[in-house]
Amino acid sequence: MAERKQGYQFNTFSGVFLPSILTILGVVMFMRLGTIVGELGVLGALGILLFAESIAVATGLSISAISTNTPVQSGGPYFLISRALGPGFGSAIGLTYYVSQSLSVPFYIIGFTEATITYFPGLAPYTLWVSLIPLLTLFAIAMIGANWAIRTQYVIFFVLGISILAIFAAALGAPPDSARFLDTLHAMPGKKVDILILAASFAVFFPAVTGFLAGVNMSGDLEDPRKSIPRGTMSAITVGFVIYAAEIMLFGAAWPREDLTASAYGTLVRNALFHTGFLIFAGMAAATLSSALGTLIGAPRILQAFAADRIFKPLNPFSRGRGQTNEPVPAMILTLIISAAVIFFGTYSKGNALNIVAKLVTMFTLCTYAIINISAAVEDYASNPSFRPHFRLFHYLVGCYGAVACFAAALFIDALLLLVAFAIVSGLFLLARRQSLRNTFGDARRGYYFEHIRRDLIALDAMPADAKNWRPQILILASGDKKHRTLIQFGSLLNNDRGILAVARILESDEDGPSREKARRAALREMRHYSVEIGTPFFPTAVITPGNLDFDDALNVFLQSRSLGPLTPNIVISGWPVNPDRVEAFFRNLQTIRLLRMNSLLLLNPERAEDTPSGPIDIWWRGKRNGSLMLILAHLLNCNRKWQKVPIRLLRIASEEQHESAEAELLQLSEDARIEARRVVLDSTGDFQTTFRTESAKASVIFLGFIPPEPEDSAAFHDRISRLLDGMPTAFLAASAGDTDIDS
Repeated sequence: MAERKQGYQFNTFSGVFLPSILTILGVVMFMRLGTIVGELGVLGALGILLFAESIAVATGLSISAISTNTPVQSGGPYFLISRALGPGFGSAIGLTYYVSQSLSVPFYIIGFTEATITYFPGLAPYTLWVSLIPLLTLFAIAMIGANWAIRTQYVIFFVLGISILAIFAAALGAPPDSARFLDTLHAMPGKKVDILILAASFAVFFPAVTGFLAGVNMSGDLEDPRKSIPRGTMSAITVGFVIYAAEIMLFGAAWPREDLTASAYGTLVRNALFHTGFLIFAGMAAATLSSALGTLIGAPRILQAFAADRIFKPLNPFSRGRGQTNEPVPAMILTLIISAAVIFFGTYSKGNALNIVAKLVTMFTLCTYAIINISAAVEDYASNPSFRPHFRLFHYLVGCYGAVACFAAALFIDALLLLVAFAIVSGLFLLARRQSLRNTFGDARRGYYFEHIRRDLIALDAMPADAKNWRPQILILASGDKKHRTLIQFGSLLNNDRGILAVARILESDEDGPSREKARRAALREMRHYSVEIGTPFFPTAVITPGNLDFDDALNVFLQSRSLGPLTPNIVISGWPVNPDRVEAFFRNLQTIRLLRMNSLLLLNPERAEDTPSGPIDIWWRGKRNGSLMLILAHLLNCNRKWQKVPIRLLRIASEEQHESAEAELLQLSEDARIEARRVVLDSTGDFQTTFRTESAKASVIFLGFIPPEPEDSAAFHDRISRLLDGMPTAFLAASAGDTDIDS
């Protein structure tokens, strides 16, 4: 993937809210809203508004959750979807969404042209030029740079605001009449409102709520996307809803439905106070041109980000950008060509084909929204440890509703075009994935599950491991005594139903084959019984050492052979050796675990894991290698019901002159990790053992990082750690294999 350059550093208002609200308050508000109120009545129009806005809100919440869970780069919805569901879905949606955005530019321009010719009928012979001149002007502004485009949108925003005030003034000056409002409350008398009329009205209105992704399209040019995208997006959706709802109510009370259905735009112009109809026209022009400009800025950035991932080689040239802000000039030129071609086609055609393309654009947009909702729902439902969004107002049911509502809306508008859009998206998905799916299922339930597991394991093994998708795959080395049962309990807490928990017991036996097998089966039965007893599912394994192998040799072989493709354990949990004669062999085994690139976790001072914790979870921070593993494990521990209110503390020792930088580092670490943690920076002048024992004496669990010592240093290391933790609370020593990254 090509390295992306740094874009502009827009804030929430200029980078997200402004382009979003200007696209939301577009041509529908001036040209079509009044007509819908006249035909369907206030209640019908509000019903359509509420359904459309429910899709926008669900998608806005989904995009907010995704965008605050990953470092956001350029590409808007494409980037977020591709990083959540992979390049297959990302490619399908990236291309279709770019096409829909590119086709939206000429439709906004055509809306401007229609309004201009309505206001200035003498320009009718010059329809093509009335469209092309604004298009070329907006293209020139976009080519200069997104900063100039945003400045232009400030002016447009001011004009649009004045126009909206003029609309409200005209409606209030009518004045509103309660009898007229009651007459307009329901659909036009004698008009049968069937599914086709509702579908047509919804199709006309729905583009009014689709503009909130205009700000998301600017993701690579935001100063702080994690904060700006949710704040700006949800604010734009809310403000747009309030304005549309207020206008629906005022339209129903201010003017007869006959005037609204005959010419909603003309009614607004004729009834403007003090002959200020030009303000309505100015607002109409501002709304359409701002929507076109916002889309002309955003659409090329989607194509540029997609091309930068180098999935389809013919599109690679469009990854190029100009200057330090990486302005997507090649993609912008392509967008201009598409827009001009559609304008030519629309001007010299009868319009039917153009209407079909317009509906197809809506279908692509709905597909994009549906996949966004599915992405967020899958992330939340799958409970990946990496899914820790800063934006908390999300539940996977919201994403499920958004996806279903998008499908229902598409089916409502045009079932045939939905099939066409689905076929296009599916074709692009299969082309990107470049793999076929096989449908071979067993007849019985076990065979069904086995086949699914087999295929999924093969597919999972073919995918490269990534820290973003890291899950705990825990192997606990336990004997049958009570202390090692606590190991299993803590292992269950750290697993937290996010990964796989296995328990292995290695038994030494000098008996013959049948006796050894009998002992192995007895150990398995005991472990399965304990699993049921504590309500924690785990996979038990019992290994009996043959006569020619001792415990350590058997463990060495077992660790190397314990694997099922991608389900190889990545964490080995064991207790702390208490027999001095076993210390050197114990740490030699840790070296083997390290060579096998597994994380080691040693439990000391184990107390009852089922007890309600009373103190904090302390992590003694010395760097990201071990620290990332410890912080993720502390987060997983925190996810358990009894541990949810237990605070996590990040403790670091620093000199007095380093206190400020250490505090800033821990703050940034907590922000990047999306994990709430208290930050404690301690003075380095004192003795570490004294400081440690004083600070963590009342902790519930302590995490300390370590590097397994060489065999000749093992006795000294064992003695030092034993003295350090003597009489202290439950503690974990963690040695990371480097497969975790808290920033993921």
